[in-house]
Amino acid sequence: MRYHHEIIEPDPELPVFYIFHNERTDSGVLAHWHKSLEISYTMSGKISEFKIDGTVHETNAGDILVINSNEVHSIWDEHNQTKALSLIFPYAFIKSEIPDYDNKSFRLTNRLAYSDLQREKLDELRSLLDRYFFVMESDGADKGRLLLKGMLYQILFLLDTYFSAPKTDKNRGSSSLPLISAITEHIDENLDKDLAVDKLAAAFHLSYTHLCRLFKKETGSTIHSHIVEQRLNKAVKLLMFTDKNIRYIVDACGFPNQKSFSSAFKNKYGMTPKRYRDENRA
Repeated sequence: MRYHHEIIEPDPELPVFYIFHNERTDSGVLAHWHKSLEISYTMSGKISEFKIDGTVHETNAGDILVINSNEVHSIWDEHNQTKALSLIFPYAFIKSEIPDYDNKSFRLTNRLAYSDLQREKLDELRSLLDRYFFVMESDGADKGRLLLKGMLYQILFLLDTYFSAPKTDKNRGSSSLPLISAITEHIDENLDKDLAVDKLAAAFHLSYTHLCRLFKKETGSTIHSHIVEQRLNKAVKLLMFTDKNIRYIVDACGFPNQKSFSSAFKNKYGMTPKRYRDENRA
């Protein structure tokens, strides 16, 4: 089983989406992309293969990777004891704070060429990420809101000041990704509606065949699989963070009926929605 691709929504109290990966039994994250800026911090253990736009990285404890907007990335991890932190900054937030963000690329991989000052700032960035994790896990977003917001701005300042470079044509990504991004955003905003592939193709002035081929080429996944994946992501959030009944969740996530939902959910998570809620809610 693989990690599911998270829908990127900022925390209600903070301008980022926070994920802590802790000793998962999953083997990886399927190839995907988003307009958001993502920071991946390996806290302990190692990640065997973290691929960003075709370049493969192996991370060890203390390593930080940055995934820029629209960079296709995937993970294959055979070490199930890995602990990692992901911070995902929505595009609108980044753009508001760094107006020339579209012309920049952030990189933390060419460390042999770093100056002494950059090495010092990299250590500072690690300390901020460690502290961010500690506050999130001990106080949570509500109690630690002001402190966490301050750290997020410090993290962005360090990236923008010491680890940014002008974006080149090479790292602007595939010319098809803006279209694919628009399609996936439309899907995410309309999961409760009819998302038949032929209707999606018509909405974006594409033929059915061209849309299917293009989506598969850019993402490695069929568009139908992506829609089901995102509907299940939304369903998990509703199961975990609301008391909505299964009938409501079926309708809110766009499944045709409860049987279809239960079958897709069990195929992905190995258990019924009700059991998943009972076993995973705090």
